[in-house]
Amino acid sequence: MVSSRGYTFHNGHTKQFRVDQSAILVNGTVIGGLQSPPSGWFEAIVQGAVYLAADQASHETLAFQQLAVSHAAHDTLLWVFHGTRLYATVDSKLKAVLPSIGLDSTSATALQAVKIGRQAARRAIAARADDGILNFVDYAQQPGYPGVYEATPGGQPIPDVPQAQFIRPFGGLGDIRRFRAPPPPNVNSSEYEATLIQVKEQGLRTSTVRTPYDTETAYYWRESSPM
Repeated sequence: MVSSRGYTFHNGHTKQFRVDQSAILVNGTVIGGLQSPPSGWFEAIVQGAVYLAADQASHETLAFQQLAVSHAAHDTLLWVFHGTRLYATVDSKLKAVLPSIGLDSTSATALQAVKIGRQAARRAIAARADDGILNFVDYAQQPGYPGVYEATPGGQPIPDVPQAQFIRPFGGLGDIRRFRAPPPPNVNSSEYEATLIQVKEQGLRTSTVRTPYDTETAYYWRESSPM
């Protein structure tokens, strides 16, 4: 679920990036208004399976590798979205790339590539099947303050996935608390107003201080929201 987009750097060089397009599967296409899963979570599972398949098929032809990773992505996406019945949507994306890969689907070579992709998906799925994302956390609303969640009137009374902080990290990172960003400045501090003004000036649609590079960076990360 990726597409190409060109970015021009300050030195004038243009490079093609593979941009995640998993958002086409969430929210707007979900039947019955069900919400999408945390994208920072499910995309990591999909990419983990893709990596496993690519590694297993690394000594084969490019077409073989492409078929293997395509099936790895397909199977993990269906595992994530099976409750929303997006079978046809996911299937159609795989079907669309098969002709360009070019392998005869009935050949022994293609069947072996598919097997590798499916095995990679099963490994990734099994590794994340009990990672804590399903565990209930009894969230208690805290007093209103900058940086503290406040419920949207008429919306859910608790934040989405409050258990995210307890999910087993990917990649053996260990205690991830060391990566936490510093808290926002205290509203009574001299730094608060300057920080607020900076955010507003950068975020304005008609901003005169935001650089084209920063704008393109924001569009890049906007393709899919984090958790």
